[in-house]
Amino acid sequence: MMRAQALAFVHRFASGVRVSWASSTAFATLGTAVVTLLVLPLLDVLFDVLMGSDLSAPDLVRTGYAAVLVALSVSVASGVVSTVATDRMLGVFQEVHTRRRLDVAYWLAVAVVPALLAALTAVVAIGAVFTLSPQHDPAMLGRVIVLAAPAIVCGLLMGIAAAGVGVSLPDPYLGTTIIATFLPLLTGVIVPLEQCPAWLQALARVVPVSGTLTVLDAPVDAVPVLLGRDLAVAAAWAGIGLAVTRRAITRLRQGQRTDTI
Repeated sequence: MMRAQALAFVHRFASGVRVSWASSTAFATLGTAVVTLLVLPLLDVLFDVLMGSDLSAPDLVRTGYAAVLVALSVSVASGVVSTVATDRMLGVFQEVHTRRRLDVAYWLAVAVVPALLAALTAVVAIGAVFTLSPQHDPAMLGRVIVLAAPAIVCGLLMGIAAAGVGVSLPDPYLGTTIIATFLPLLTGVIVPLEQCPAWLQALARVVPVSGTLTVLDAPVDAVPVLLGRDLAVAAAWAGIGLAVTRRAITRLRQGQRTDTI
């Protein structure tokens, strides 16, 4: 019985990854791939660094690395939302969520392609920041590479939150637009959070990735607490998105909602 369930899980996951890859537009043409994976993300990082320079940020190298981690997380979240929006249009999303209360295989499948594409971009962006930094600090480089993993996980969970809430919004992309707009401010990309007003520091505690960026400057013994808080907050966000989706399914079955989800 357990073996059959495991095989079914793997089959659903593999099918979801194939569909997500086939529907991805990132590799539609060489120009699309270059712009999507390189030009736009690098311009985002450059914008944050220039903004930090204008605001007299204490460490522009740290700002560059922080911008890369936030861009990585936002890219994964945006990719999840985009994939879910496509699945909703095709009727796949509704079919999946009317059959199962929580299909972990589906959510993991829709995250694979965005995470892969975002990781490829992050490699280039991290390399660019390291190359252009005057110190060429290998210790900081290693720390940033390690922090890429929790940034991806937070991006996945934020994507689930935004996609789930988007089921009940007129614009399915609104959630990820809000995340992309405010996450750099609320996580301390330009200026470390400890130098921000107290109210902003308090608000950052309920925003994923804020702890991950704090790890850039934190002592080693504080790392588990900061990353654990980030993952817990991101999981809570995802829970809200899943709850909204479940509510939409319930209303659909009761006839209180007639449009597809």
